[in-house]
Amino acid sequence: VHRDPRNKLTHFIGIPTIVFSLLLVLALWHIPAGGTVITGALLVGALAVLGWMALDLGVGLAMAIVMAMLWLAAEGLAAALGTTGTWITFGALFVGGWILQFLGHHYEGRRPALLDNLFQAFIGPMFLVAEAMVVLGWRRDLQAAMAHAAVTPR
Repeated sequence: VHRDPRNKLTHFIGIPTIVFSLLLVLALWHIPAGGTVITGALLVGALAVLGWMALDLGVGLAMAIVMAMLWLAAEGLAAALGTTGTWITFGALFVGGWILQFLGHHYEGRRPALLDNLFQAFIGPMFLVAEAMVVLGWRRDLQAAMAHAAVTPR
C-alpha cells in the first residue's frame, strides 16, 4: 500500500500507461466472432472488467467506464499507427510505465507487491480506482480496508 505522494503519482501515471499499452497492442489481434470481428483489446478488457466486478461491483463498474475509454482510445490509435507504429508505441509506453512503477517504489523504500504475487498486476488498476473513490468520499467502507502501516520515504 502506498503512502509516499511521489509513489502514488508514479502509480497513477504508470499503471494506466501500462494498461493502455497492453490494450493498444491487443487491438492488433482480430478475432472472428460470428458475422463480426472483435479485437483482443475488447476481449481482454471485458474479461478484466468482469473479474473486477466479481471482486467489488462498485469498483468494477467504475473500472468498466475507465476501461471503455482506454479501449476506445487504443483501438483508434492502433488503427492510425498501423502494425509497426503500434508495436513501437506499445514498447515505449510499456517500458515507460514500468520505469515509473519502480521509481515510485524506490521513493517509498518498499519492494513492489507484484514481485511477490503476480495477481497484483490485475489488482493494481482496481486499487487506483478504489483509492480515488475513497479520496472522493464515495467508498468510505474501503477506507479501513486500505489503511496501511507507515512507510519511510526515501
